[in-house]
Amino acid sequence: MVLTAAVLAALGLALARRWDDVRPLLDQLSPAAAAGAFGYCLLGLVASMLAWRALLGDLGNPLPVRPATRVLFLGQLAKYLPGSTVWAVLAQTELAHDYGVPRKRAASAGIVLNLVTLGVGLLVALLALPELLSDGAPRWLHWSPVLVPLGLACLTPPVLTWICNLVFRVLRRPPLDVTFSWTGVGIAVLSLLGTWLAYGLQITLLGWSLGADPGDLLLPATGAFAAAWCAGFLVVVVPTGAGTREAVLTLALASLLPGGTAAALTVAVLSRLLLTLADVAAALIGVVLGRGTRVAPEPADEPGQPTRSG
Repeated sequence: MVLTAAVLAALGLALARRWDDVRPLLDQLSPAAAAGAFGYCLLGLVASMLAWRALLGDLGNPLPVRPATRVLFLGQLAKYLPGSTVWAVLAQTELAHDYGVPRKRAASAGIVLNLVTLGVGLLVALLALPELLSDGAPRWLHWSPVLVPLGLACLTPPVLTWICNLVFRVLRRPPLDVTFSWTGVGIAVLSLLGTWLAYGLQITLLGWSLGADPGDLLLPATGAFAAAWCAGFLVVVVPTGAGTREAVLTLALASLLPGGTAAALTVAVLSRLLLTLADVAAALIGVVLGRGTRVAPEPADEPGQPTRSG
């Protein structure tokens, strides 16, 4: 919590230093653009929920949309705690268990959702590579292309199944009794491409409101947000990548927006605010949609069930 507070304080200081430049940009931003960007944030979350649902169904425990919405959106609020990914997966595992999903399978779907999101994000980030490797970029960003093989590995069912079983081995638990398939992972990948596109449209709409050409901005903005999210995800010590995401996004967008660094910082901070509000709104929607859904009895883990090859 101390580290998170320090990062947020540094972000606030950076914003304060450029306040004279940022304030006119905030006045320029239209409420309609902000509302539209918020809508795209919600669409991105819905696409992520469909990806998680596909992965869970791939393991043999499909959930209807209403309970799946409740499980994923309510559970993801735990990502705002230190060790964000771990707590979110644990929360989603317990919520899914209420609907009869074995904890091992629910945890596996949560782990793999994060890995596939990272894998797709690392590939989408290539769209912003020229901006990320500009002359003013930090030296460590010049090594970012070496992460592409990691992204590809995160999209292969054998690797994903192996990682889940490695986690269970460390926890001294039996391995999965089924494996992820190419079909299930493929559906998740397509859904997550929708997630990244929605987030890219969010950034594009905010940038358009500040004077950018949306046609020129969409692809690099989508890549920029993906790169920023992946950087924040890999900095595991700070919940939701606070500070890291904004720094990378500001760097990648600075040359794409008429207002330069000040406009990029404005968009990055607004994006963080809108995504946080979308997380809260999605959780409330999940509570409403999940109300009254029948809780199924817990099925057995079926240790003797034959494993399915990927």
